[in-house]
Amino acid sequence: MNDFTHKWSGGEQEAATVFSTLGKLPLDYLHTTEFEAWQPAFGVPGPSLAALARRHGGLPVLANGSLHDPSRAGGLLEQGAADVVTLGRGALTHADWPLRVQAGERLAEFERGLLAPIADLDNADRHRARGAAPAAEDAAA
Repeated sequence: MNDFTHKWSGGEQEAATVFSTLGKLPLDYLHTTEFEAWQPAFGVPGPSLAALARRHGGLPVLANGSLHDPSRAGGLLEQGAADVVTLGRGALTHADWPLRVQAGERLAEFERGLLAPIADLDNADRHRARGAAPAAEDAAA
């Protein structure tokens, strides 16, 4: 999951085998994760891993991977490559990401400090509070 360059050695054929096998099991959905989920999974041109899961699995597909950009997230949905997109950095940056996107509000850039010591919403709130404190102190001075 953290190897951004890894590709399955069997390419699209292996993906077809894996996803069709999973599609026969009593699963509710398939969740794919790639570094950049909208990119071709096994070289250009070609479908994304989410699109391959959708094509061969016969189950709803959740896609994850650098989809904090609304146009990329929306593109996967519009293309029918995924049924749902999931967020990591986008959700940590803005817990209300879907509402912000819907309202056309600006999205802040991801801050790596949100990940330490643990990547969760409570830590994100603590990180923001630490960042806001100096600004508040400066304003009072």
